[in-house]
Amino acid sequence: MDNTETGTGSDKKQKSGWVMNLFAGLFLVAGLALMVFVGLKPLFHYWQSGSWQQVPARVLSSELHRHRGDDSTTYSVTARYRYEFDGRSYTSNRASLYSGSDNFDDYWQQLAGRLERARLRDYAITAWVNPQAPSQAYLDRTLRWSAMVFGVTIGAVFSLVGGGLLWLFNRSSRQRQRDQVAGTLSSQETSGYWILIGMGAIFVLLPSPALWAIPEEWHKGNYAILAVLLFPLVGGGMLLAGWKMRRTFLYFGPTPLEPDPNPGQIGGQMGGEVRIGLPLTEDQIDTLMLSCVRRRQTGSGKNRSTSETIIWQREQRPLVQQGANGTRIQFCFDVPEGLPETGGPHDNRIHWRVNLEGRQQGRSLSRSWELPGLAGTGQSRFTLPEAHRRNSERQASLAAMESANAQIQVEQTGQGLRIYSAAGRHLGMKLGLLLFGGLFTAVGGFLLYQAASEGAMLYFMAVVFGGIGLLILFSALYMLGRSLETHVRGSQVRTVRRWLGIPLFQRQGQLLRADQLQLHSSLSTTQGTRKTEYMALSANLDGRKVRLAEGIAGRDAGEALQQSVLRVLRLA
Repeated sequence: MDNTETGTGSDKKQKSGWVMNLFAGLFLVAGLALMVFVGLKPLFHYWQSGSWQQVPARVLSSELHRHRGDDSTTYSVTARYRYEFDGRSYTSNRASLYSGSDNFDDYWQQLAGRLERARLRDYAITAWVNPQAPSQAYLDRTLRWSAMVFGVTIGAVFSLVGGGLLWLFNRSSRQRQRDQVAGTLSSQETSGYWILIGMGAIFVLLPSPALWAIPEEWHKGNYAILAVLLFPLVGGGMLLAGWKMRRTFLYFGPTPLEPDPNPGQIGGQMGGEVRIGLPLTEDQIDTLMLSCVRRRQTGSGKNRSTSETIIWQREQRPLVQQGANGTRIQFCFDVPEGLPETGGPHDNRIHWRVNLEGRQQGRSLSRSWELPGLAGTGQSRFTLPEAHRRNSERQASLAAMESANAQIQVEQTGQGLRIYSAAGRHLGMKLGLLLFGGLFTAVGGFLLYQAASEGAMLYFMAVVFGGIGLLILFSALYMLGRSLETHVRGSQVRTVRRWLGIPLFQRQGQLLRADQLQLHSSLSTTQGTRKTEYMALSANLDGRKVRLAEGIAGRDAGEALQQSVLRVLRLA
């Protein structure tokens, strides 16, 4: 690799690190300031002024100020008053322990009303005077618990976010340096549980001011205030999930991955060795996957969203070897050329990822690593033994055939070969589409209803949402009820399409050669790190593409079905 490129990349990472640390530091400082000046400073002044001397004071002027923002109005009070202490007259404008403006409660309105009544009726009110510095005084020493709870909890949230990000950024930086020295990669799960624990703590702390107001709002008949209890419940669930994730992580340990070659070669091989400090057997490792993923970011600010698309994915049964220090798990993939390299702009970036799934004593092992991938023909030194490769391929072939047979009925009858793709398979995927389509349709209907009073723009949005929703809804209903039956007798092929058992149409033609049979992907879904392709088996009959089987989950199962049909028809 070019030294200039390396230096440039290092400079960019260093600059990015400074920016992220500055961002986190601002959160931390803002949180600490909020805790000190809103939550704790008034409490200190309340304690400090408890021994001050009480004297009568006359209000000279007072005013309630309203500060209007984009979506709320805050209040503050200014006042001037005169009092005497040790024979001298003093004038002060410090009315309260609190400064600034807020709308936590009706404190400022109540204080302004009391001061204004005293001014208009010209009667004395109590002032607390510092005997050591008589020019310091307060007219009101009310300790506002709502303000203190707000300052401490919201300040704690900001401090937690800022401090947590600072810790994570610097921890990740130190871990990258250690990995660079050791020539290994750390799993992405190294800090994931801390993020979940931090989010849980935020969900618990954030609604604290509202929790404080529940009794008062309940007595007013505002029972909807109980909805804020959902936040600490969700936060508690996240804390529990984060704690369980941490326990699982510590059980299996850091699991460093040593890649070879490094970077991985697109057009060559990507391989490596994962080290786990526990004795594991081959049966306890479910699968290892290599994926090429495109990560996209759209929008900005609150509207920013991130999505991932799996471009290429392969699974492998890795080689599991036990040693004195635990288990070594080796893998090696042949990667076809032409796939994209690691990199790209931040909003449209390519990642190469390894995922390992396994289990031991009821605990799930789930780890992932980001590998650099560049075009090349390099080979890995972690080449799997030929016997292991053949055994893995045989097991994969058997699993694919079992999956194909479970999804598609293929049988020999007196009339020839029958292939039946039944209705109602893959219910989870189809019901998900049905729900999604129903939701869009409902939104479109609501917008159409609102458009009658709101205007033409809503009609356009109603057509867009309703049109997309109805299209998805009817497609899902069709997919739920459709079935396909194929009969092959000699070289004659006849297919019948049905919906809810009702024949819709049929196709027929001659199948004479193996190259007429084609396997293609009709739909793909991604759940977590796994991409599932739903394959269809078609035949080119007299210049027309005719489906023979459909809805086959998994490319391996589709290829197994294709080979099975070719063997039965003696076209293989």
